[in-house]
Amino acid sequence: MKKWLSAVAIVVLCLALVIGIACGGGGDDENGNGNGDGDGEVTEIKFGFGLCFTGAAGAAIGIPARDAWKMTNEEIGVFDVGGKPCRWKLIFEENGFNTPGGVASATKLIFEHDVDIMWQFGSDASMAAYPYCHEAEMILDSSGLSAYMLGPDKPYLFQVAATWDFYFIHFFDWLTREHPEVQRVVCAMTDDLMGHSVADPICSISKLHGLECTNIWIPSGTVEYFPIATKVMTHDPDLIYIVQDAYDEMWDLGYEGLFLNHMWEETLYGTPDWEKCTDHVYLVGPHLYGPWAEVADFRERFSERYGYASGTWPTYTRQVLLVWTEVLKKAGTADFENDLDKIMETAETEIFDTPYGLALFAGEEINGIGHCLMTEDAINIVGGERDYPLVELITAEENHALLLELYGGE
Repeated sequence: MKKWLSAVAIVVLCLALVIGIACGGGGDDENGNGNGDGDGEVTEIKFGFGLCFTGAAGAAIGIPARDAWKMTNEEIGVFDVGGKPCRWKLIFEENGFNTPGGVASATKLIFEHDVDIMWQFGSDASMAAYPYCHEAEMILDSSGLSAYMLGPDKPYLFQVAATWDFYFIHFFDWLTREHPEVQRVVCAMTDDLMGHSVADPICSISKLHGLECTNIWIPSGTVEYFPIATKVMTHDPDLIYIVQDAYDEMWDLGYEGLFLNHMWEETLYGTPDWEKCTDHVYLVGPHLYGPWAEVADFRERFSERYGYASGTWPTYTRQVLLVWTEVLKKAGTADFENDLDKIMETAETEIFDTPYGLALFAGEEINGIGHCLMTEDAINIVGGERDYPLVELITAEENHALLLELYGGE
């Protein structure tokens, strides 16, 4: 792996250290104690994580995700790769959930911590970090990108968690079969990379199914949703995708249609109006309340250990560690320096066992390279207070077949 420091890289690193301090970067390992030392016999594989630990994003996502990875890493423990005992060494850096933080955390993880593989939280941070991973010939596992944002020009970019396109393919196939009365879709999202990563696939897939779809862009930092809800209602929608804490405004304006939700939370946005949600809110993707026993079991163990509910993000971001563990086992090597091509080829061609069933990397029909994890997909509906009846479950292979049908692949 090429980790030489060019003159430009040295300048960038100096800037990154300044930004990192401002962002609160700490370089902690999974025990919060810095880098630590290996025990000599077990090979330590350094997994670097760019995460946000501050503000609302840190409280709701960053800290729970870090705790989930620590817990998952302890449960994985030492694992066999090609007859050699290995274990993960987790190193965390603050990324601020933004572009400067993505640069700062990536350069510190590469040049200071010499990690073997990296993960970044958020669309903007992921895209900002990628050029540095590309130069270092290092796998970057991103989050929050739409599949079309990956491609052959980014050969080291993968995405295990949160490929929005794959969450909606199954739903709209089912919707057009079971609810032909739904003709108009409105998607209201923030006008940034993350927002486009969600909204663009919703509208493109809707239109491929013959539905009308309108995107309404919300200014970043919006906390008052009544003006947005008013604009949404002018399009007379049958189905809406909008942040969960805007549901009350939609109902206040008389909306009686359906909601699409892939990040349902029971407490984060206040207590849901269960009566109004019942039979009107559909949960999609690898969400918390699907038919996966291992997900429910982890959620319970997490709450018992840390004293708070895990929420949606930790339950599926922990897959990052589980999937890459499986990749290394199947590849028979953890040598990212000399066997990177073999590791990447294994990821591209094998099937992996995850908490959400068997999974595969897919999406080549969209982006020309694949590299996005596709799992089983469940559609659940809010059927009452904390009641989520299963509507339909499909395997990753069945979801992939829908993708091929939709985008004209073979």
